[in-house]
Amino acid sequence: MENKRFETKSQELMEEKESNLPNQNKKELIKDHDIKVSIIIPSYNKYPLNLLTLYSLNKQTFDLSKMEVLFIDDASTDQTLQILQKHQFSYHFRYIKCKRNIGRAKVRNIGIKYSRGEILIFLDAEMITEPEFVENHFKYHQLMDNLVLSGGMYYNAVYSCIFPEFDREQIKEIYTMTRNNQVLYDRIENYKHSNIIASYPLLERKDIDTKLYRELKVKTPSSYWYNIILKNFDAQLNGFHFPWMAFLTGNVSLRKKLIEQVGKFDDDFINYGYEDWELGYRLYKAGAKYLASKTVAAYHQEHPVGENRWQEAMRNYHLFTLKHPDVDVLILGLELARITDLLMMNKVLGEYKLLVQNHPNESLSFQKKFIEILKTIVLLLKIDIRHIDILNAVGFDLDQRNELLSDVNKIKKLKEYNNLIYIVEKIIGPKLK
Repeated sequence: MENKRFETKSQELMEEKESNLPNQNKKELIKDHDIKVSIIIPSYNKYPLNLLTLYSLNKQTFDLSKMEVLFIDDASTDQTLQILQKHQFSYHFRYIKCKRNIGRAKVRNIGIKYSRGEILIFLDAEMITEPEFVENHFKYHQLMDNLVLSGGMYYNAVYSCIFPEFDREQIKEIYTMTRNNQVLYDRIENYKHSNIIASYPLLERKDIDTKLYRELKVKTPSSYWYNIILKNFDAQLNGFHFPWMAFLTGNVSLRKKLIEQVGKFDDDFINYGYEDWELGYRLYKAGAKYLASKTVAAYHQEHPVGENRWQEAMRNYHLFTLKHPDVDVLILGLELARITDLLMMNKVLGEYKLLVQNHPNESLSFQKKFIEILKTIVLLLKIDIRHIDILNAVGFDLDQRNELLSDVNKIKKLKEYNNLIYIVEKIIGPKLK
C-alpha cells in the first residue's frame, strides 16, 4: 500500500493534503473501522528529523493497512511540506498543514478529531521508532482496558543531525561517538570539510534498516530524570504519587474512548509545557491506569531548544495549577524551585495525604498554610526563587508565622511525618525556627 495522490481542500485554520488510498481502485477504499491505530504527530520546523520518524514508521511489523499517521504541520517555515510531498509511505498517511501556528494542544486536538483508530499513539515528530513499536503499543491495549501506556519514560536520545546552534561540547561529543564507526566517521569528515552552515544530517533513510541510529545514543538530563522514577518504582508506578507524569506526548498511547470521556487537550495551553501532564492528570483522576514499558521505547533526535522554554513552561505550569489547585499539582513547585528533589517530593506528598487522612481537623490550620506556601512558590517560579523569603512573599504576619511553628511542632510529636516537616522547616528557615 503506497500513497497515490495528494488532495487539497481549504479550511479556515488549515489545509489538508491527504493520501490514504490503499490502491488505485476506489471501490477498495479503506473503511474507518478497519483502522486500528492512529498515530498523531505534530510538527513545527522539525525537518529533516521528522522525515526519519516517518521512515521508521514505514518499517513496522504491525499491519500497515490498519494503521494511519496523521501528520499535523503547525505552520512550519522549513522544508517539511516540500519533502513530504516527494515521499511515499506504505501506511495511510494524512498531512494537515496549519495556516498559522496554533500550538501543541490545538494541533494534537486536530489529530484527535480526524483520527479513525480505536488506539491513539501520540508521537513527537523527532522520534525514531523500532519495528515492533506500533505492534507492542497495540498488544498492551488488548490485554488491559483503561490503560495509558508510556514509552516516553524510557528516554533514548540520539544525535541524528548536526545543527549550527549546537555548542562545542555537543559537537565534541558527536565526534567522539562516531570514531569507531566508519560510515559515521566518513560523514563527519565530510561535514568538517564542507563549510556547511545549515543543519547537517548524520543519518539517511537506509540507516533506519541497519539501526545505525543506535550508535549515536547520548545521555541527557531528561533521561537521567526519568531513570530516577524507573529505578525506584515498578512498571505500574506503584508508590509513585505522580503516575500522570508518564503521560508524555512524545510517546504515549491510550484508547480513543478515554479521550472522549475526559476531553481533549486544553486549548488554553500555548507554547511549551504541561499541556500533556494536564490531560494526564485528568485521565488519572478519571481512573486511568498507567504503565511504563521499555517495549515501546523510541529514540528522540536531539535538536536546539528555544531560549524561552523555561519561561514558557513556568507560565503553563501556573496555568496548570489554576485549573487544578490540588496539592498533587501545586507540590511540583518544590522540585521546580530546587527546594527538594523528585523522590523527596514524592515522600512529602505521601505524608501530607496521610496527615490529612488521619488528622483532618487537627491539621486544618497547617493544611491551609502549606497550600498558601505552595501557591506562592508557583508564582515565584517566574523569578529567581533562591533569593526570596518565601514566608514574606506569602504575606504571613508574625502571628501567622508563630501559628505555623506551633502547627509544625504538633505534627512533629506524631513522629510519622518527618519528610514533610523537614521541607516545611527548610522553607521557614533558621531565623524563624
